Amino acid sequence: MSDDLINIYEASHLAEAEMIHQALESAGIKAYVEQTASPLDGLTAAGEGTDVMVRSDDADRAREVIEQYLAEKADDDTTGGDA
Repeated sequence: MSDDLINIYEASHLAEAEMIHQALESAGIKAYVEQTASPLDGLTAAGEGTDVMVRSDDADRAREVIEQYLAEKADDDTTGGDA
């Protein structure tokens, strides 16, 4: 079992990273959010991106969970959440 962390997803902002993090944790995958600190944090939605990391042993399952989460989110966005 490896404890090496890998970047599994780069979110465009912290809120997106936290939603991915929650989806992974709900699936039983330990995940971590790593954000580069900026003096403009909280003042703008723009940023350097926010990484979601998992153990390398969990990478394949994490990709599946993220893919499913993004597909569901896209469906909600196109149907207005009434699916």
